[in-house]
Amino acid sequence: LRHFLTNCGFRLPGEAQRIDRIMTTFSQCYWEDNAGDHFRCPFLDQDTVFLISFAIIMLNTDLHKSSMGSNSGGSRRQRKRMTRPEFLNNLRGVDNNEELSRDYLSAIYDSIEADPIEIIDYPDDRSNLTGSVRSGWSSKKTPRVPKENENDLTALIKSLLKGVKPGQELLRGLAVHVHPFVTINDYVFNSGGQEGNNVVPKDLVSNAVGATWHHFHGIVNATLDTAHLDPKGMELCLDVLKHSLSATICLDMPMERSAFVSQLARVKFFKENGPVDSSSQKEDHQNFNNLSWQKALDRACRDPFDETAKLSGLDQVDTMITELHSSLSIDSKLKKDMIRITRHIRNGNILLNDPTRCFLREGDLVKRSNRSGRNVKYRFFLFSDMLIYAEKSSSGQYKIHEELSLHLMKVTDDTNGTSNKKSRSFQMHHPRKSFLVIAPTRENKSIWVRDIQHAMEKDVERKARLEGARLASAAVDR
Repeated sequence: LRHFLTNCGFRLPGEAQRIDRIMTTFSQCYWEDNAGDHFRCPFLDQDTVFLISFAIIMLNTDLHKSSMGSNSGGSRRQRKRMTRPEFLNNLRGVDNNEELSRDYLSAIYDSIEADPIEIIDYPDDRSNLTGSVRSGWSSKKTPRVPKENENDLTALIKSLLKGVKPGQELLRGLAVHVHPFVTINDYVFNSGGQEGNNVVPKDLVSNAVGATWHHFHGIVNATLDTAHLDPKGMELCLDVLKHSLSATICLDMPMERSAFVSQLARVKFFKENGPVDSSSQKEDHQNFNNLSWQKALDRACRDPFDETAKLSGLDQVDTMITELHSSLSIDSKLKKDMIRITRHIRNGNILLNDPTRCFLREGDLVKRSNRSGRNVKYRFFLFSDMLIYAEKSSSGQYKIHEELSLHLMKVTDDTNGTSNKKSRSFQMHHPRKSFLVIAPTRENKSIWVRDIQHAMEKDVERKARLEGARLASAAVDR
């Protein structure tokens, strides 16, 4: 923490919210790097790292800024500093209700008391290059100057150079690896090619793609994780996926090609079944390997010298991306329809929680109560996975009366009543509620029955695919 606050090129701000965000990031990184090392990180939880770090900042401020409380005349009494027992008592039970080692906390207190976290503070007059050192968090620069040489310009320069050394060591480490940077013209000249040749050499492109492909892979992954919130962004990201996958096919890069093919499978799976949870990408990848189109694409790209098969694979990729473009364009329109419909329904925003849900149709139908036999007109809303009927309130919005899942529903014709009424009515069967519905006309009844039955079949198929994928993942884990 001392190194982080004094040698990382920033000044700790004075606002509590900014300090909170900085220390949250520090505690997360420290936990990820040191969890399990009992000597460096003797904690049970990441939150403990955050609390201890914040306590150190408060201790440093309390111990070394309290002496600044007295004015020049000495009329103001010096504020009492935090003692070691008070510091230990404040941190009782912070480690998931467990006690931390008193020796560990005492060592922290002694370290801060003997050697405060000091940050250099340059004066406004830049002609004075010596600077001064203040304890606490009011400084403007971070290079640290030893106490005994506070006003020594030479010591300041040495301190600045010392801060540069880690960066120099990092650059030396990177210099071990060969990273040739060469223009196309230089490459053509050195290879004996003719000037004016616009064809980029294959090995040069291969080196470029090999060094940068993971960036494009990360972009597609990040977009897939939020595709249900931004279908338009997913549609634009398809172009990145298409060109990346095509490049790996042409350049005979099997590992990179496999990574992008798995992403293409994720896009297709998302389109058919909804979003793919990023926490289960391993199981999804195992399931995707069983797809027939993926096996066909792998066979087409297996032989690096079979140009005809490669062209066939490129055509296959282009066809799939074009179909997905068209499908996602429709999804964007359906998303807009969902938002428009939910505005007319009270608390309709909850209907947007399922990104796979889409709106199909709406209309007024008469529902007959099974208990009283009374006919009541409701507004029916048909979605891809449920049927909702609602009544209009005084505010103009529709108040939901009932929600019925489609995969548990059954629709039959009315077998009772007069011939005129039977031609316009149908029976809704559901475990929660069953009732008779009367449409205004025969044609309207036919449309409703057709759309409900079609939506029921699609919803059952979707749930069956998801259950099949879950069972396949469970089988692989076993």
